[in-house]
Amino acid sequence: SLGGFQVWRGEEAVPSNGWRREKSKQLFQLLLTYRHSPLDRDQICEYLWAEADPATAQRNFKITLNTLYQVLEPERDAGAESAFILREGSTYNLRPNADIWLDAEEFTKAVKDAKRDATLLGQAMELYKGEYLPDTLYETWAAEESERLSALFLESADRLAEIWVEKKRFNEAIEICQRILNQDNCWERAYRHLMLAYDGLNDRGQIGRAYQRCVQTLREEVDV
Repeated sequence: SLGGFQVWRGEEAVPSNGWRREKSKQLFQLLLTYRHSPLDRDQICEYLWAEADPATAQRNFKITLNTLYQVLEPERDAGAESAFILREGSTYNLRPNADIWLDAEEFTKAVKDAKRDATLLGQAMELYKGEYLPDTLYETWAAEESERLSALFLESADRLAEIWVEKKRFNEAIEICQRILNQDNCWERAYRHLMLAYDGLNDRGQIGRAYQRCVQTLREEVDV
């Protein structure tokens, strides 16, 4: 889900046309996003069929849910409980302890476990391939999770850059700073880390370029 969306059933990838309908994919993305918070059927309908009248939205939800069941568990018997989706009354969420590996969840755990361990932080950074569900960029239901993960990446990458500078691992510091600035070109601390790293490499030309890039970017983007 980080940098793109791909689902695997074991070793078999679900192809882009394997969802049968776009809304079945969106419904799964919605359940992944709210994996720790059960959603009421009416909430789901409001998120995915906001323009439809209630009766149409409810009908669309039922069809879409059945399609999702078929995509995720093609061998499942009709009427049998899903191994992945739990229904309790009118609420739906991912089944606790379902056999699901989610990169966003693993990234969050890895950052928490790493603290200030550079090796573990570096491994956590490898899990962050890009923004959360980029194909849902304009969906309100994905925005909060996307912002949370982006902020977690930036703060953790900043911490790692600081550690690399302290350890005089200047090339590693430069590399992670460039990743930070690709994500948020107004992250001022990344420019500071860059200048310190280039100073450690005695590259005064790059120090000046990093400084000028910082000044120009902050002026153009936030008028400071």
